[in-house]
Amino acid sequence: MRNKIGLLAATALATGNACAQSSVTLYGLIDAAIRYTTNQPTANGPRSQVAVSEGAFNGGRWGLRGAEDLGAGRKAIFTLENGFSYDTGKIGQQGQLFGRQAWLGMSDETMGTVKVGRQYGLTYSFMAEVDPVFTGGFTEILWEDSLTGLRFDNTVIYSKDWGRFAVNAQYSFGEQAGNAARGRTVQLSSLYRDDRLTLGGAGQQSRDANGNDLTLWTAGGKYAFGVVSLHAYYVDSRRDAGFIVGASGTTAPLANTSIGSNANTVFGPNTQTSQRHDRAAIVGVGYQISPAWRLTGTYMRDNVAGASRGASGLIQTAYVTAMYALSKRTDVYVEADRSWLGGASVTDPNSPIGTFGGASTRTGAAMGMRTRF
Repeated sequence: MRNKIGLLAATALATGNACAQSSVTLYGLIDAAIRYTTNQPTANGPRSQVAVSEGAFNGGRWGLRGAEDLGAGRKAIFTLENGFSYDTGKIGQQGQLFGRQAWLGMSDETMGTVKVGRQYGLTYSFMAEVDPVFTGGFTEILWEDSLTGLRFDNTVIYSKDWGRFAVNAQYSFGEQAGNAARGRTVQLSSLYRDDRLTLGGAGQQSRDANGNDLTLWTAGGKYAFGVVSLHAYYVDSRRDAGFIVGASGTTAPLANTSIGSNANTVFGPNTQTSQRHDRAAIVGVGYQISPAWRLTGTYMRDNVAGASRGASGLIQTAYVTAMYALSKRTDVYVEADRSWLGGASVTDPNSPIGTFGGASTRTGAAMGMRTRF
């Protein structure tokens, strides 16, 4: 349940009228599933697995969201959001306490909004906006995220809406002494929204510790008519040979972003000699059978050039979900997926979906429950 937490009485007395215009919201979500998958890598070859898993749609989280009305159309705003694994209780996102989001900002009705801190990247946010399931929770149905990255430390984002049209700009500081370009990321996005149509795109450049670049663009949209919604977007991502991401939980360039590297191959560490070019297309359809029942079907395909020393690869996933709403905040669902690897992607250590222990296919199925508060 989303609860409005009133400020403490002592604070209210101290701050007077400002208190009446301030609010803090406690919120959270748990998405739990039992999942079966085939061809998980082990020391004895690919094997099937049954596990208690993060859910198909969302990672566990709780957070605090606040706003203070400063008058004249201005607000001070913030979000602190923790990610956790419900099955073990461990903190997620590299052990960062507020690893999902941690930012402070200012919004102005005329000038727009500026936010500073750890935030979702604009390219990921665009993809989530048009994706059939908001990019999902299982690796097998969200692997396109590693082409762009999810969240970025030390980030400034500016956003401005003009009715149905919005533009956004992001700069993430690398904060490396002696070279401001190392580890920095620049992203831009724009969106058009009306009652039925969402359409837009985004672009990104990220630079690693050695001056190698990830450059990408994405475009797509979704359209709803009646009980049916259509979704489609395309991601064109290029990573220089040797492109490397800092270790999770550190302050190294591009650490904690979830971007995939392009340095190693099946031949060993630092053996990549080719630029990697991922061309990923995602298409899907949603069908609201009734107010409680929703079906979703999606197909994802990534044609990879330069997966390993110039060799090409192919990644494909098809999945379906059926969700039933028990209430406005609680759902139960079933999910099934099938993935295929081809060419160099079968053994590619940089594959966004991972490898299947030498196998070329994986089948997954899950049943789960999601609740929000």
